Amino acid sequence: MGLLAGILLGAGAALFPGVADAATPTITESFSPASIALNGTSTLTFAIDNPGGSLHSVGFDDTLPPGVQVAGTPTTTCLSPPALATSGGPSDLAFIDVALADSSCTVSATVRGVQAGAWDNPVTVNVDGTGTPVTASIGVVAPPSISAAFGTALLGLDGTTPLTFTITNPNAAFPLSGVTFTDTFPAGLVVAGQPTDGCGGSVAGDPGSNSIGLSGGRISPASSCTVSAVVAATATGAVADATTQVFSTEGGIGNTASAGLTVIGAPTIVLSSPASGHVYAFGTRVPASYGCADDPDGPGISSCKGEIPNGAPIDTSKAGEYAFTVTALSRDGGVSSDTVFYAVAPDNRFSVARIKPLAGGVLRFEVRVPGAGRVSVLETTRTGAGFVVARASVSAPRATTIHLSVKPDRRGRATLIARRRLPTTLVVTYTPKGGTGRTERFRVTLS
Repeated sequence: MGLLAGILLGAGAALFPGVADAATPTITESFSPASIALNGTSTLTFAIDNPGGSLHSVGFDDTLPPGVQVAGTPTTTCLSPPALATSGGPSDLAFIDVALADSSCTVSATVRGVQAGAWDNPVTVNVDGTGTPVTASIGVVAPPSISAAFGTALLGLDGTTPLTFTITNPNAAFPLSGVTFTDTFPAGLVVAGQPTDGCGGSVAGDPGSNSIGLSGGRISPASSCTVSAVVAATATGAVADATTQVFSTEGGIGNTASAGLTVIGAPTIVLSSPASGHVYAFGTRVPASYGCADDPDGPGISSCKGEIPNGAPIDTSKAGEYAFTVTALSRDGGVSSDTVFYAVAPDNRFSVARIKPLAGGVLRFEVRVPGAGRVSVLETTRTGAGFVVARASVSAPRATTIHLSVKPDRRGRATLIARRRLPTTLVVTYTPKGGTGRTERFRVTLS
């Protein structure tokens, strides 16, 4: 016997010689539903109608197409007791029964769609030895498939990349509708831009949210469509993203899609010189010292640049406050920068010239200063317990040469008269405006 074979045997006129043949029985075939998802089930029914008053010999032998198989025990509503049996597998079924006069009955079997495609099931029905073809068709619809891909395998922290979902209809003969999937992102990933829908449905996923999804999508036979969104990385580490199973009304549940990337931290910078908050003396040599490193998972540094090359001296030739910035760029486009603020003190370098002792212990000299500030002078003895011989102080409004004459005080004059020669130390301090003082000492003998 074939996959679904049925034989209706009737004695007819041979059994009942006095009875004339009535109308010829008819058999119709149908699948319900006529379209099923792959691995879904349908009911195959042969409806037998015998409107006449006598029995007829009716038989049929059905071999189902490759896309469907018998999935359950066939049943019949025809004359009992029926002879209904399977003989080993989904391709063997035997049916023997007798249709009652002026009656209808059915032979049914549950079938399962095992291979996608549009399948015809032609059957030749023999009625009283005459073959009559009947047929029914069923569509076995495969589910959609989905794949996902990030635009890059490495992404810098706070960077963005496209995330694209490709949904494919593998059926050559059937469109798919009601296509749906959802993707809830793992921690560290958010939607950065409004998703785009190429599947003719409704896409959800507001910027800042952690999920996107499609509902009501439609895909033509043997074609694909895409849903995409720009996503942003908010935490470092490996990201493994996976969707729910994709679904369609006709094809049912399909596969899930997954994609992964690694989110790497921004490059790091070590900036040790100039030091943040430090005040450098005017004109001193201060070499810049800095370096850059990429995240351990990153591709490396492509650029590490400061205001001046590493090792070169910063400019301390002008007093004021300054900023020094180093910028690092990794090969994957990650950028970071570090800025320190430092100051250069006003120039406190000065010179003392033309020191000339005069009669009566007067000391004349000149002081050249680089800018506004104050000059303080002390003249002290170098012998014994020591004491101040003279003192003076003067302001400089700008860079200039100041001419000074310093006279000994009362004690200094008395000591000079007593000793006639008085060794002293001239202490000159220049304090620039807004800066720190600098002191120079000179040995001078008064007479």
